[in-house]
Amino acid sequence: MNMIRIGVISDTHGSFAAVEACVGLASDVDGWFHLGDYASDAKKLRELTGKPVYSVLGNCDGWGFGGEAEDVFPAPQRDSASERVVTVGGVRILLCHGHMYDVDLGPYTLSYRAEEKHCAAALYGHTHRGGLSAYGSLLMLNPGSPSRPRGSAKRSFAVLEIDNSGVNAKIVTL
Repeated sequence: MNMIRIGVISDTHGSFAAVEACVGLASDVDGWFHLGDYASDAKKLRELTGKPVYSVLGNCDGWGFGGEAEDVFPAPQRDSASERVVTVGGVRILLCHGHMYDVDLGPYTLSYRAEEKHCAAALYGHTHRGGLSAYGSLLMLNPGSPSRPRGSAKRSFAVLEIDNSGVNAKIVTL
């Protein structure tokens, strides 16, 4: 299998400049995951890149969608828009924002959910701080925020790479 590269972005909070900066640094990715908090930015991301974009709702996405939700979450996605499992290159990946799993306290509860869903990776946002770790064979990735980092974190996103050796990731600072 050829390497598949996916840009991972979260917590954009309506900053199209931040989205554009991530696209410029990601170079040639095959698609994007948007992990919520202004998931409507996923539509802009798709329009800008012409690439597939999979997204989930965050805790700041419960309002203001109206008809636009049709564009970002076509049926049947909308029924489970706060959490999704996608398969890319034969690898199951859990996408969520993280607020429903108390990721501010650590990714432990989320890691259990990913294992329950038989995923090789769990991707989440919410904390506005990038992080990459492993729990056994499970990859845990938070791309951070390209628009509103918290604490001493830098603006960031991530690139997920999938090939015959499995799934890997790197955090990219802006």
